[in-house]
Amino acid sequence: MTKYTFHIVGHQLCPYVQRVVILMQEKQIPYSRTDIQLNNKPDWLLKISPTGKVPVLVVNDDKVLFESNVICDYLDEVSQNSLYPGDTFGKATHCSWISFGTEILDIIAKIIYQDKSLHCANSSMMEIIKRLNIIEELLADDLYFSSSEFYLIDAVYATIFRYFEVLNLFINANPLAKLNKITRWNNALQQRESVQNAVPDNYNQLLVEFIKGKDSFIGQL
Repeated sequence: MTKYTFHIVGHQLCPYVQRVVILMQEKQIPYSRTDIQLNNKPDWLLKISPTGKVPVLVVNDDKVLFESNVICDYLDEVSQNSLYPGDTFGKATHCSWISFGTEILDIIAKIIYQDKSLHCANSSMMEIIKRLNIIEELLADDLYFSSSEFYLIDAVYATIFRYFEVLNLFINANPLAKLNKITRWNNALQQRESVQNAVPDNYNQLLVEFIKGKDSFIGQL
């Protein structure tokens, strides 16, 4: 691997930051990290991120990348042992299901930020369950998404699944309850050091505090 220095700018709860950090941990890529507050973004972030969003990757102190998928693909290409399948169709398949996972994250964000009633929150959760059932049917008996080998797609879904324990505190709905294959997959994911190290030890507590006060049904409970 060519000599680079990497600095990741993120937020301690952001799932898109988590997927980058998990990749870097899995590939043992050295990096430094700065977490910002989303409700008090520093001026310097807006100078390096045209969207004002995280994650942002600063390379060699003078080059900047934004958008998690772009950052992950870049880091995967400049380091050894890709976190994608080796064949072109396998990689494309994983990318398709990563996009599917991003849609689930969008619905989770809708519950946290936008849904104004229990009915709306439950409807969003049913949309999530519908999508998870599709994945449940897709999974085999492998340890991870498609094999016993950990890939980037596993990192993405690890960041999705860890939301549900906290959301269950607010709306009493565990979407994994009847999904045995996904539950097994999630248990394997949450045991990986990279997944554990991508968030603070008190992640659940911090997420509860983050949700409180949001202009949504669960934020006002």
